[in-house]
Amino acid sequence: MEADFEHSIHWVYITDESGMAAIFPQIKTKLTTSGMHHVSVVYYSPEQIFSFRRELDILVKRYPTVLFTYLLSSEVSDNFFQEHPELESIINANTMSQMKFMVCGCEEFCEKAAALLHFLDIQQVYIQKSLFI
Repeated sequence: MEADFEHSIHWVYITDESGMAAIFPQIKTKLTTSGMHHVSVVYYSPEQIFSFRRELDILVKRYPTVLFTYLLSSEVSDNFFQEHPELESIINANTMSQMKFMVCGCEEFCEKAAALLHFLDIQQVYIQKSLFI
């Protein structure tokens, strides 16, 4: 079976603790969807709570060549890009034909994450409201 690179997608989910409950079902769905894809999860938790750490660890073991997780215990600040270049590395290392970015979390988090993505020349950013504040 030949891979369909032309339609391959790298889904990048950027979330804080409050947004993880909203996007976790989407992450599972993307992992089980047929086709050529990668899923990256950049998960911020300043207090190092990471409520979904065990679930993500299980999924990484099941999908080691598809799912990549980055757990960061710091705030998304105005100078965050200089301190933590994970997003730039994800973009630079992408091997799929398309990338789609979803941001979910509290309002301030979403604004800063979207601004960072725009700085990195990512113009299409999907923002989803978190279920919990």
